[in-house]
Order: sequence, then C-alpha cells, then structure tokens
Amino acid sequence: MRKTIQVEFKNPLGIFNLDDFSYLYNDKELKRIAEDSSLYFILQRPCLIFRNIKCSTKFLTGEIIQPLTGINIKFQLPLYQKDVIETKNISNIELHLCYNKSLKNEENLNDFIDVILIKIPEEKNFTKLITPDTILRSHYNKNWKVNIEGETKKLLEFDVKYIGHSVKQFIAKRIKNHSNIQRILTTSLPIQKGMQTSKELCICLLEINDILEAKSISPSDYGSENNSNLLKLPNEESIYYDAEKAYINFFSKSKDNLLENKDLYASYPKGTNGLFDEKYENIIYNIQDEITLKYGDKELNNKNVIYVNRKLKTVEKNNYAQQRV
Repeated sequence: MRKTIQVEFKNPLGIFNLDDFSYLYNDKELKRIAEDSSLYFILQRPCLIFRNIKCSTKFLTGEIIQPLTGINIKFQLPLYQKDVIETKNISNIELHLCYNKSLKNEENLNDFIDVILIKIPEEKNFTKLITPDTILRSHYNKNWKVNIEGETKKLLEFDVKYIGHSVKQFIAKRIKNHSNIQRILTTSLPIQKGMQTSKELCICLLEINDILEAKSISPSDYGSENNSNLLKLPNEESIYYDAEKAYINFFSKSKDNLLENKDLYASYPKGTNGLFDEKYENIIYNIQDEITLKYGDKELNNKNVIYVNRKLKTVEKNNYAQQRV
C-alpha cells in the first residue's frame, strides 16, 4: 500500500505580539483554542498601531499604520455582528485604549494606540480585545464584516524566528515559560530603532484545519492488516510532531540566517518517526491563512506547500495547486 497525506493548518485566533499575549493569557477563548493548537511559530515584524480611532453607536473606524514603512490603511468595523457585540440595544459602550510607550507622543496619544478594549458597563464580564492584526485577520478570513481601504499584503509579512510544538501541556503556558522564547525576547534586536522587541515579536498558533489522504491499496493489503486500519487517519500528535520537523528543516536550509531552534532536524526525513511510522511516502503541509513567512532566502505563503518525499529524502516548497492530493 502506498500512502500520501496532506495536512492544512489554520491560525484560529489571530497573530498577536508578546505584549498583547499578556492580555490574552487568561482569556477563555485562547485556552479553548489552544487545546486544539500544538504547532506554533514565533515571528517578527515591524509593529502595527492604530491611529485616529473613532467610535459611533454603530461603527468603530480608524487607521492601521506601520510606522517604520509608512504603510497606512483605513478600516470601518460594524460593531453589532457575530463575535464582536452580539447583544442588542446596548445603551453605552466604553473604549479603553492602550498606547505604545516606545512611540507615543504626549501631545497626541491617539496616534499611537496598540490595543482597543471594548467594554459594556451593563455586562460586567464582557471585554472585547481588538488589535491591528485582529482587524486584518478577520478581514481576510471573512470572520467579521469589516471594510478596509488600502493594500494589506506587506502588513502580513513576517520573519520566522522559532518553530515549536506542545502536545502534553497547555500551549500558552509553554510559550509563556519556554526558556528559548525568553532568550529570543531578551537577545533579539528590534527591526525599528527604539521599539520594544515585545511589540515586534509575534505568536502564531496553528491547528489542523483539514486532512486529505490518498492511498493505493492492493488486494493483498486486505489480508495483511486489519481492514479498518486501511481507512484510519493518523493521530494528531504524530502530525504536529512531524510538521514541526518539516517546517524547521525547510527554513533552516536558508543560506543567510540561523533559526533560534537548537535542533534543526538536519537528517529529516530520514529514519522512522512522526508520520513515517504511519508509512506515508509523501507528506504535504500548507497553511490556509493569507500570511507570508520569510527566513533568509526562504519564503512561504498560502499558495505554497511543504512537500516531503520519503524516497528522495527531500523537503521542498512547491506550488499548492500542483501538489493538491
């Protein structure tokens, strides 16, 4: 029997910087999502901030800017919709604004907003945290109805710093306490001079969105193993374990830099581990989201896949359409 598997990952929560993570750490939604997310990327990108935020009874409007590059887009977010404010007839909405201390100008604080917190006094437990990346992700994933004016592609480009996975513990706890991540935070230089590194370092959680499998089964296969196993998919722990190795191996081949990972899995895909224990000859990984991951001369987006060929012992980037199972 010959088997090929394709695994598609998605970012279920949005990309958020390490500063925002301190707000989200105890969030119920983060904990729920993190139970299904075991693969994560630590990324870096020039920070994004809000400017000219205005709130009416129906809309939140403003601009998202990247100070280093000068990229500027405008947005309009209808407040009353699913996953924003779902309660009708609200008499009062409060906006709490968090400012970027590295950039803020005391004369015009409204130009340097990191995070927007929406609170409803009538509902004490209601808090909605919105970051620039929340707006961007909700736009390209169509989770929210949000109007955007301007080109967003450059705002969704990230440098890869570290790739990890956590299966046996709450992933957010691992990220918060991981010694390597703390080392990255203290040793990495900001892209923008004078910026806090924690404003640029970002966390991208990934969970399995879809699994496709192709099998070539001969008559002899039905007698060689339990027939029910012929259609059985691998367990998710094996997928996350293998995907971490595949992505690290791909990015570590860059000629220009060294990943922060101590183990670069240079021998992968030799040997028997991860999905090779399941006897897959070809393994394909892709990320659904409209983000671009860069590392030296290596680059991936949602139009590419990581293609692992066990026979040739190669890990390569291919076009998504060409490698679809």
